Amino acid sequence: MKKEDLNAFEGWFAGFVRTYGGGPEEDRKNIALKEEHTRNVCENISIIAREEGLSESEGLIALTIALFHDVGRFPQYRKYRTFNDAVSVNHGELGADVLSKSGLLETLPPSERELITLAVRYHNAFSLPRLDDGRALLFLKMIRDADKLDIWRVFIELFGQKREERASAAGIGLPDSPGYSGELVSVILEGKIIPLSRVKTLNDYKLLQLSWIFGLYFRASYRLTEERGIIGKMSSYLPQTEEMDKARTLLKRFVEGKLG
Repeated sequence: MKKEDLNAFEGWFAGFVRTYGGGPEEDRKNIALKEEHTRNVCENISIIAREEGLSESEGLIALTIALFHDVGRFPQYRKYRTFNDAVSVNHGELGADVLSKSGLLETLPPSERELITLAVRYHNAFSLPRLDDGRALLFLKMIRDADKLDIWRVFIELFGQKREERASAAGIGLPDSPGYSGELVSVILEGKIIPLSRVKTLNDYKLLQLSWIFGLYFRASYRLTEERGIIGKMSSYLPQTEEMDKARTLLKRFVEGKLG
């Protein structure tokens, strides 16, 4: 892959987003949220690629995956007015379909085209698909880490805003009630990732996001998690209980262990 390819893809993406950028203020706010998220995921994946020693061509492929990873979010929001896949459509699958139908990647070799489409399709899956292709698995792990790193930023900023200031589609429609499900803290204390099917409230979703820390793959991702204070910031928006203190301590020690 060449820099000219990425330049063309960035131009296409900018035009694509513009077609969704009009309408009421609330719609513009939600679209802008995803556009900013895409930019930040591109920055995150560049850091990971550099620290993993990827070649220039591989770094361009990683950036392309990050650029397109949420391309399905835009038609998803237009049709369903939500970013909640559970009540609308799988945005990873939709994004892969958007790329395939656009023919945009036809300028690339088939192996690169397939790799990018696969990474977009599965970037949001609960767990990694079984793949024999180690190269594809590497890029899929990279986009999953880069995505999580910015989703944390999005929600930390969201929780710090007044409810009327928040982008309406970001909260995925969960009730913002006090307390949380104690059994979900137990899942974290077991060092496991919480499945979305067990989430009932917005506080439960915060716990789910904290549990993602167990699923990061790269040292750079753990370093960024620590440098950005993700654990402390996210847990500050949860009830301050003894079991939450234990969960927070466990998560911090887990990250410290990964950083050696």
